[in-house]
Parts: sequence; C-alpha cells; structure tokens
Amino acid sequence: MRYSITTKITVVFVIAFSLVCMLLFTFGNIQLNNMLEKVKDKQVSAINYLITLYEKSNPPSDLSHYFKNFGLSYIDNKNLVTEIVNNGHPVFAKQTPLGLIQSIHYRDNLFLQIKNPAFQILLESNDAKNINDPLWIGFFITVTLLVSLYISVINSLAPLKKLSKDIRKFASGNMEVEISAKTAQSDDEISRVAIEFDNAAAKIRELIKSRQLFLRTIMHELKTPIGKGRIVAEMVQNETQKNRLITIFEKLDMLINEFAKIEQLLSKSYALNYQECFFSIIMEQVRDMLMLDKFEERVICDFNDDMLLRVDFQLFALAVKNLVDNALKYADDKKAQVICTKNEIYIKNLGKPLEKPIEYYMQAFIREKNSNSAGMGLGLYIIDHICQMHKFNLSYSYEDGYHIFCINTKPKVAA
Repeated sequence: MRYSITTKITVVFVIAFSLVCMLLFTFGNIQLNNMLEKVKDKQVSAINYLITLYEKSNPPSDLSHYFKNFGLSYIDNKNLVTEIVNNGHPVFAKQTPLGLIQSIHYRDNLFLQIKNPAFQILLESNDAKNINDPLWIGFFITVTLLVSLYISVINSLAPLKKLSKDIRKFASGNMEVEISAKTAQSDDEISRVAIEFDNAAAKIRELIKSRQLFLRTIMHELKTPIGKGRIVAEMVQNETQKNRLITIFEKLDMLINEFAKIEQLLSKSYALNYQECFFSIIMEQVRDMLMLDKFEERVICDFNDDMLLRVDFQLFALAVKNLVDNALKYADDKKAQVICTKNEIYIKNLGKPLEKPIEYYMQAFIREKNSNSAGMGLGLYIIDHICQMHKFNLSYSYEDGYHIFCINTKPKVAA
C-alpha cells in the first residue's frame, strides 16, 4: 500500500513523540525511585539518631530544627495529614521507644509518621518535592520543538500539493497552468522543481501553439484552392466528370475538417459535445464520410438492436468511420461487417492474422510492414483515444479468419 509523503512524515513524528514520552516516563520513574530511596535512608537515619539521643538522655531541644537537618518538615494541615494516613501506602513500620514509626508512600513522596500516646506528628521530605520539574520542562521544550518542526515540514510540503494539482491540470489539457507567486518566491527544493515545471510547461505551450498555428495555416491555405476547385468543377460540362470532381473536392474538404478534429484531439483541447442519437444515424454519417460507391455491397450492416447512444456525434462517427475504413483496406474480400447489439458494436473483416499484438498497432504512427496504407497506425490510436474519452472499451479478437473490433458502450467496472 502506498502512502503520501505527508502521511509518512506524520507517522515519523508520532513515533518520535511516543519515544520522547516513553523516555520521559522511564527516566522520571528511575529518578523518582532513586530519590525515594535516598529519602527513605534519611528517614531511617533521622529516627535512629533521634533514638540514640533519647537513650543518652540528650534529646534535641527543637525537633522541628532537628528534622530540617534531614530534609524533613512538619505538616500542619490536619486534613492533609488525615488524607495521607488513610490513603497512603506504608513502606515500613517500626515500634521504638518513641512510639510507632512508619514511612508512608503517597503521591510520589515519602512521609514519616511518629505516633505515640502523647503525640502524633507527620513529616514530609523536602528533597522529593518537584523532583521531576526539570524533566517536565525538558519535555515541553522537546515537544514544542517537534511540533514546530512538524508544522514547518508540513508547510514546506504544502506547495507540493499545489504543484501536483497543477501537473494534473496540465496533463488533462489545461495548458495555461502557472506556478503561484508564493511558491515561486520560496528558495527550497520544491519551489525550484515548481519553477522548472513552469519553465517546461511554458516551452510545451509554445511548441503546441507553433504546431497548431502551422497546421491551421496549412489547413486554411488548402481551403482556398479546394473552394476554387469546387467552383471550377461546377463549370465542367460533362456531368460524370463534374460529379467526380465535386466528390473529390468534398472529400478533401471533409478530410481537412477531420484533420482539425484529430489535431484538437491529440492536443487534448477538444471538449466533447454530447448528444443522444441512434447508431443507425451514426452509420448514415459514416456512409457520407466514406463516400464509397456501392456502400451497401461493401459494408454489410446488421442492427440486431439499434442502440441509443449518448456521444459526441461527429467524433464518434469519425471513430466508427476509421474502423470501417481499416476493415475495408485490410479485408481479403474488400468487405466489412458492422453488427450492433444491445451494448456492443462489432466491426469485422476477413483477413490474415496480425504479425504482432494489437497493442503494437494501437500506438501512434505505427503502420503494418509492406503496406502502402497507414491503416493500423494513427487510425487505431485515434479510435482508442476517442473510445476512452467516451468511457467506452475497445477490444480486438481474431476468430475463424476474421478480425473483430468491439466497442463496448457499457464496460464492467473493476471491483
């Protein structure tokens, strides 16, 4: 499974944050346990020394000052004393001449209780107070640095998302994509990639514009002699020759219009103009485009189900016309069959098997060896491209000596 760079960086920072928390927790526990051991030793030392003084009949005059020397101080809050005694966990207890002495563990600290019939005192250790404060300060500094670094990295990747969207727009045919000023003004690797992409896009735009200008100039210049030839053809006295000339000039005019559509199609600047029509109507257009003598004899149409299609009429008719034209060119008997079912359109012709897989012939500018026609070259590439634009599926098979192209208008969606 593939993950985005942002997801990977987020995972890395989450792992780093978790490790920091684990290290803080582990080190904090070790430090606290060490400190509690020291406090426990001080408590034991304070009690032992105090018992020794009492045994020598030389008790300290000020117990408060005595215990301060061991880092212990009285707790005056009676409610707190009650809470510690009731909820604390005894660490050790010892019966002495002074009374019952026990160490109580409560909320990460050790408290010393001295209890006899005359008095009861509770002391806390000053050494264990705020023992982990430096750790918390380090934790917050580390977390602040991690979060700041994470935000900085994510903000640095933000232009990459914009660049990715621009590249997708450019690939889909929007040639006017430009890099935003914010991205271009940065001075990191992503901004330099974005600038280089913008430069490359500008060069490609110029190449496409120059190519389009060149092709359109040629087509425009060809229109003039064709128009003049069409006018001159009308002046021919012989009807047969006249009709032939008119047909030739109409064919030339139609081919130029087809070239214009193909040029727009290949440059991805063609917008589909959808409309509903029956396949039989499309075949009428194909018949006009082919301009064949004895069309019914050479192209056998079988409309088992005259399906209703929602397509770009002119463009889809061009695809069907190219398929029929290819079938006629490469058929051994110079005939083609067009079969229309509920969801499929079949174009069949009799012929020898292909020398290479059909994918080879669907590439642009590929033609069959030892052939005077461009047949299975740019034609199939354009047909496949038109089918993809309509979300149709073009497939090929060879059965019983027949080449069979099938356009499935409702292909199954992969699960």
